[in-house]
Amino acid sequence: MPYHQQKIKTKDGSFTLRIEGLKETYHSRHGAVTESKFVYIDTGFNFWKQNNSDRPCRILELGYGTGLVAYMSFLEASNCQQQIDYTSLEAYPLTQTQLQELNYDSFFEENSVPLSFRDFSDVDWEQRLLLSDYFKLTKNKIHFEDYQSSQLFDVIYYDAFGAHAQPELWESQWMKKCFELLHPGGIWVSYCAKGSVRRGLAAAGFEVFRLAGPPGKREMLRALKP
Repeated sequence: MPYHQQKIKTKDGSFTLRIEGLKETYHSRHGAVTESKFVYIDTGFNFWKQNNSDRPCRILELGYGTGLVAYMSFLEASNCQQQIDYTSLEAYPLTQTQLQELNYDSFFEENSVPLSFRDFSDVDWEQRLLLSDYFKLTKNKIHFEDYQSSQLFDVIYYDAFGAHAQPELWESQWMKKCFELLHPGGIWVSYCAKGSVRRGLAAAGFEVFRLAGPPGKREMLRALKP
């Protein structure tokens, strides 16, 4: 992405990147780790797991960004000993230097982690890799608009930049594509609570729920494919 990224510290002590040219950050200023856990791990994966603890979960993430949500999903899979097959899409991958400057390993160093964030971030793109007994990862360099899959997913983490920065990714046609990529009973989850997105999800066939958001955000969305 042809924009300069600046490292900033968020309110929970973890770091994120700000793209001044888009006036957008990769995570909430109120807490990069806090937001990721609240929106995607707890409200997404763990919600799905409540009724599906006996089978693996296939997760699709748009987009990979700093890799923080993917890494926290990796840690959660080990913590709860449930298998996750994780696919992440990113059109503009960050460099290893940019990722290591975020110093996420220091944030998780009190935990007994099966793989450091540094090593997790260093795995190859365009390969399906077994990173632990509970986690498979595939990172694809691709735009969501161009992505095709012969297999369906259980959970979609919709983590594109906000509509002011990437309006094209919040159009109703992409909500329809998400619907088609999910199994019945599948979950779509995002920090976004924009009315037009909620209506697009509903028009695609989802049952849509407005939920309390993470710190600093009043609401977020979760949608269920019947």
